[in-house]
Amino acid sequence: MKQIKISIILSLFFSVQFAFASDDVNKGKQLFEQNCAACHGVAGGMDMSKRLAPPIMAVKMHYTKHYADKDAFTKAVAAWVENPQKSNSRMKGAIKKFNLMPKVAVSAEDAEMIAAYIFEGELDSPEGFDAHFKKKHGDKKGGCGKGKGKHEHKHGEDS
Repeated sequence: MKQIKISIILSLFFSVQFAFASDDVNKGKQLFEQNCAACHGVAGGMDMSKRLAPPIMAVKMHYTKHYADKDAFTKAVAAWVENPQKSNSRMKGAIKKFNLMPKVAVSAEDAEMIAAYIFEGELDSPEGFDAHFKKKHGDKKGGCGKGKGKHEHKHGEDS
């Protein structure tokens, strides 16, 4: 009987933890759409002349290369959002192409929820992203699955 109670308590604990994680990702998605999607969303496809910034899928690929676990990834992306600096960029080519990202007026907590969404959420790919990736990198995995992949650019673009 005691084991059943412990099992129930553990199940409830993990269910609550999962619910909070999902809430952060959902809130992060809303914040991304409000504050980031205009520049990093799918509009413009892969025509860089029609984009204001690299697609968020490309950003995720670059950051997961350096920060493979959620905590490190979230902290790094949130720090970048709070204070974009050329010296600590993971996408120097994107700065050359699009200029330095302006500081975004979001709280540190909101920046972390946005980063959690980028790391764990279901991100939309711009039209042509998969073809662009395959052309530049062959059939390698793209590194956008739950922050586990390794993606390296072998060309001059950061997209």
